[in-house]
Amino acid sequence: MHFRTVLHIVSVVLIFLGIAMLLPLGVALADGADDVLPIMLSLLATAVAGALTFVLTRNRGERPPVTHRDAYLAAVLGWVVASAAAALPFYLYAHLSWADPAWIGGGSPGETSLCDLPPETLHPGREFCSFTDSMFESISGITTTGASVIRAGLWDGLEVQLSGGLSALPRGFLLWRSLIQWLGGMGILVLAVTALSLVGGGGMQLMRTEVPGPTPGRLSPRIADTARLLWKLYAVVSAVQILLLIFGGMDWYNAICHTCTTMATGGFSTLSASVGGMKSAYFEWVFTIFMVAAGANFALHYGLVFGKTFAYHKDSEFRTYFAFFVFGVLSIVLFLFLAGQWEGFEPTVRSAAFQSASILTTTGYATRDFALWPVYLQLLLLAFMFIGGCAGSTGGGIKVVRLQVMFKFAYRELFRIAHPRSVSAVRYGHTVVPNSGVQAILGVVILFVGGFVVSSLIMAAMGLDPVTAVSSVAACIGNIGPGLAKVGPAENYFLIPQAGKWVLMLNMLAGRLEMFTVLVLFSPHFWRR
Repeated sequence: MHFRTVLHIVSVVLIFLGIAMLLPLGVALADGADDVLPIMLSLLATAVAGALTFVLTRNRGERPPVTHRDAYLAAVLGWVVASAAAALPFYLYAHLSWADPAWIGGGSPGETSLCDLPPETLHPGREFCSFTDSMFESISGITTTGASVIRAGLWDGLEVQLSGGLSALPRGFLLWRSLIQWLGGMGILVLAVTALSLVGGGGMQLMRTEVPGPTPGRLSPRIADTARLLWKLYAVVSAVQILLLIFGGMDWYNAICHTCTTMATGGFSTLSASVGGMKSAYFEWVFTIFMVAAGANFALHYGLVFGKTFAYHKDSEFRTYFAFFVFGVLSIVLFLFLAGQWEGFEPTVRSAAFQSASILTTTGYATRDFALWPVYLQLLLLAFMFIGGCAGSTGGGIKVVRLQVMFKFAYRELFRIAHPRSVSAVRYGHTVVPNSGVQAILGVVILFVGGFVVSSLIMAAMGLDPVTAVSSVAACIGNIGPGLAKVGPAENYFLIPQAGKWVLMLNMLAGRLEMFTVLVLFSPHFWRR
């Protein structure tokens, strides 16, 4: 194993994160808010650490090839280190900012630090006095989960009854919170592949640990070129959404923040009531369209944008993915009508399409508190949390293609029971899936379900009710964000026990890196020569 190469890759990730902090720092400086110092110190610490590691691990001769073990270690270490660096602005903001006098019964600014307030105080940013909560928010953001510990307030329909929450936090702070989701959506190591121009098997190994799904595919013979094309497409589609939101009357700041979290299927919002707080049918339809697009394979988008080829209807995975989405919309509309929660044809269809897309693509936005919907719809959305988007998308979950292959394999076994002398193969489209590929897919699904069951039992052992325990793990391992009960769309994860948050963080990381990448590091065989 080449530890020097692994650290060199991680150093590039840190440098990119340091550069990315310039954007929220610029907003903080323009606003003159109290998040300037926390972001500036975080930028310096991240950039200096990355630059020093880059210099110390640079090979002056020929760079050794990146082995598969190097790629797995670089992926996990890169995401953990990036999450710790991304948590710095949250943690430092809580410790270096002063409480608003209005929250402490008057007084002069600069008298009371946020972390000196009583723990039960709902002052915005007070949550990040704990390193665990800062790390939770960071990992949730960079893995595009969208589970938050910020106590946004109490919902009454779509209205937040408690002042403060997200809207009371500085804009630079919230922009960083959104930006890390955008960076994590396409994958931070894809940036390293681009910068280091890694080619051949090593570069492909890195891509496989990053791009969600069993087959990331290539848009170019060179892996570095593929990485650049993916980021180019990601930026182009993001720019289109920003323009559409601005066209609808949204200011540039909120348009950028919400585009970052939509294209990454992350779900963080600058508003306490999420997208529902905008109260705009136009915005909800725009978000729905781009969530569905973000949950599809980006290779299909590349063919449409740059190759002028419309091939969505020819892709088996996309057809199945879109069928799930339509089934969700029709089910929600029907059961809301039967439950007497009908709000009119267009508003009901819009809510159904938005929430179906939000959960299926693992974005996690909310326009309604679906924890108040009929139980069938809650269970349907819980099932959608496991399904997720397509391979090669920014969505989480098991992925549609894996479910397709798994059910084809199950059907083949039933067929072989009825016809024991027959010779049949599992086909995906016109391609025969080798037994090794089927075994790998079954392995991921088994680990996904097994991790879900074990983690749910651990959460329940900490005193959480069954619905909260099960849905919190499902929402984190599937990278969705909001769950049900105490972690529903009108709630947050702040009251989850500290140990439970670390369990959920491990689930977020394992879900984003497709289980094997994380769990293989716990195998003794991985470390043996």
